[in-house]
Amino acid sequence: MKQKIMTLLRIAFFCSLGFFNPCFGQSKDYVEWYLRTPDSLDVYNQDIYVRELGTGKDTVVIIHGGFGANHDYMLDAIEGLEEKYHFVLYDQRGSLLSPAPKEKLTFQKNVGDLDLLIKQLGNAKVKIMAHSMGTLIAMDYLSQHPDKVSNLVLVGAIPAQSDSIGSVFSKRSEEQVRYLSSRPEIKELPIYKRYKELNGQFISDKERTDFNRMAFAASNIYRIDRYKLMRGGFHYYKEDASVMVETVNWKYDYRKFLNDDAKTTIIFGAYDFLDFNGELHQALIRDYNKIDFELIDSAGHNIWIDQPELFRKVLDNALSR
Repeated sequence: MKQKIMTLLRIAFFCSLGFFNPCFGQSKDYVEWYLRTPDSLDVYNQDIYVRELGTGKDTVVIIHGGFGANHDYMLDAIEGLEEKYHFVLYDQRGSLLSPAPKEKLTFQKNVGDLDLLIKQLGNAKVKIMAHSMGTLIAMDYLSQHPDKVSNLVLVGAIPAQSDSIGSVFSKRSEEQVRYLSSRPEIKELPIYKRYKELNGQFISDKERTDFNRMAFAASNIYRIDRYKLMRGGFHYYKEDASVMVETVNWKYDYRKFLNDDAKTTIIFGAYDFLDFNGELHQALIRDYNKIDFELIDSAGHNIWIDQPELFRKVLDNALSR
């Protein structure tokens, strides 16, 4: 009896570490597992959380934004395409489900993790869909491994060419954030009126969370009445991971790789805080005619919340090129 108890305790211990797949968080809709990196401390330490879902034959790796965000919010972006593609999502190092010490958080390690993941998937080539800061990872990966990517979809993209971090996060983008965050329609929302009524001193944590979600959505979506559909932010965001911004070489030019080495599509909301109407993006790729640019009206940084049906159609077309 004692031996049986010890065996059960050992199984429970290994399950808690995710060591055996059969007892770690499986579902009929998806499979989750951990990818070990060279920075793993020992045999029981798996660094990168991975979720696979969808029944299609073409593999699409999804790269979330951040740095420090969580893959969870990208699930809504691919909803409705699960029967056509096999999606692989993951939490980047330093994010919610892939914790890592600060000294292990560098941009190139992050790019290296993507390569490890693609190798584990066993595909000769994959399709990649990336959002926000994740597009920087995707573009750098393509520049290093042009033979491993067939289609590249960049949503709410970081510009494909930069002279400095100031040319990416410019005074213009700051002004656009201020505009989006102070629109008259925000002030008409019940939660905003409640905030003003209480001078910001909410009695309920539920109300406070609701206001925080609205404030987070204000600069990320155009249709602010849909703010309750926003996932992520706050507790899903790990600020320590932002240190990776300091390790990026902000003087880069990925345009030739995007043009020559993958079927690249940039999908951009007309009210994306990074670049209203995609003016900078379109100017940068004007001479690169193999890069498709899709501008979606009445949409912000998280386009799929503002225009879900149109976004799904454009995304499917981009992945099917």
